[in-house]
Amino acid sequence: MQLDSQLARLDRIEDKIDKMSEAIIHLARVEEKIADLEERREEQHDRLNRLSLKLDSIETHLASVVQKVDVLHKINWLIISAFVTAIAAQVLLK
Repeated sequence: MQLDSQLARLDRIEDKIDKMSEAIIHLARVEEKIADLEERREEQHDRLNRLSLKLDSIETHLASVVQKVDVLHKINWLIISAFVTAIAAQVLLK
């Protein structure tokens, strides 16, 4: 009887050790997933920073282009006004 109780006790201890080893394996997998997620988060953060820098560069360039187009637009109106004035002067002088 003593032997049976000791065997049962050993079986319970083995079951507990098995459950603990499964829990440790599960924790290791969770840690791997967390590490992978952290690495991917860092990559996304870096990518977002690069895109932000590109967007800032594009915004600066676009502001410059808008300024140039505005000046060209004004010059275009001056040329058109001068042309219309010249035509009007020719018509009125005849």
